[in-house]
Amino acid sequence: MKPETFIIVNPTAGDGQAKKRWQKFENDLINNQIPYCAEKTKYQNHATELVSEAVSSGYNRIGVFSGDGTLNEVLQGMFIEDQIISSEIKLIFLPAGSSCDFEKKFKNKRNLLDRIQADDSVSIDIFKVECQDFSGKPISRYVINNSSIGIISFANEKFNSVTGLTKILKQMSVDIGAVICGLQAITQFDPFNAEMSIDGEKIPLRSLSNTSVFKTSNFGGDMSYGVDTVQDDGQLSVVWLDGTSKFGLAAMMPSLFTGTVLNKKLAHYKTCHKFKLSTSDTVIVETDGENIGTPPIKYSILPKALQVII
Repeated sequence: MKPETFIIVNPTAGDGQAKKRWQKFENDLINNQIPYCAEKTKYQNHATELVSEAVSSGYNRIGVFSGDGTLNEVLQGMFIEDQIISSEIKLIFLPAGSSCDFEKKFKNKRNLLDRIQADDSVSIDIFKVECQDFSGKPISRYVINNSSIGIISFANEKFNSVTGLTKILKQMSVDIGAVICGLQAITQFDPFNAEMSIDGEKIPLRSLSNTSVFKTSNFGGDMSYGVDTVQDDGQLSVVWLDGTSKFGLAAMMPSLFTGTVLNKKLAHYKTCHKFKLSTSDTVIVETDGENIGTPPIKYSILPKALQVII
């Protein structure tokens, strides 16, 4: 008889801190006689392969001991053509990364040992991104948290590749790492011009600093749009920031940490089912902390598509 829960472990999550966290959690599982099977990821997108193999082998409880990036990889292995590969699948997130934004969208959470033994789940929305990869080929990606285009995706590229002192500071505090990378990105960033469409309503060409589409308001540590997202309402949240100066972007950063950015005149918020953006400028599309490609881009909601135990 197979252990009840298949756990995908990314030991490099949290800039390598997940390795020690897993050793402690695995001891807790053994000491409490909780059955499980665990596999560690060895390369990028390995988690996508592991979840497909686990489900094919009969597992329907998938634990993810990692950060948001590996969680996103797992999501790619769970869905084919907008449908989950088995209606019996329940996802159990066991946060071990730097930020773990997914965890922050739930107010009432069990501790990890209780979570891995629980059976009751909730349905949540996810959404789909369609754009082009960096070679210009069409791609699609399923998203569980958020996606950004502009200054945030540019800063994310720096955040994911920190070295030296910045890496040490990031390990000590995600927020410090985010601020450093954000300021570095601002010095090199210029606004881009784009056309948008929200549920078919066209927004004419305008200068933008960033757009974000999300089901999780938090990102990059303790930054937040201050929106209390509902996880099963079938709606996407969209925030766009008008183009502004480098000084204007730097001055806006504190409001992202206080969750008050939507009080700014340059910030706009809408909910929708579909969102599109096109631009002739060079900007990056980020999904759940990974830079995946470039516009034109289309977002669509998949209501109550995933069962999670939290």
